[in-house]
Amino acid sequence: MARVEFRPNRYTSGSANLDDMIALRKAVILCDQHARKFRPKAAHYEPHPAPNLRRVQGYCDVCRQPGLAWLFINATDAIEERKKWHRARVAMEYGTLYSG
Repeated sequence: MARVEFRPNRYTSGSANLDDMIALRKAVILCDQHARKFRPKAAHYEPHPAPNLRRVQGYCDVCRQPGLAWLFINATDAIEERKKWHRARVAMEYGTLYSG
């Protein structure tokens, strides 16, 4: 059975939207105020492993205000991102060693 994605409407509260995004294991964008209240370890989330993607321009998923915000991803996705960066770094090192 396919998982039905939650689609917020104008009556959905910000915290309910955040809870549904966490249940669906989606990336979460939070403003500074809500990022301080968010407990990523309890929700099995962590900041994006890439330093240039930790702060992004976007709308907060709780208050829907635009601006500079924090990007959190699911822990399993974060592990895959770190592996991807590691594989790319190993490939670059291998290329410099054997470029002859």
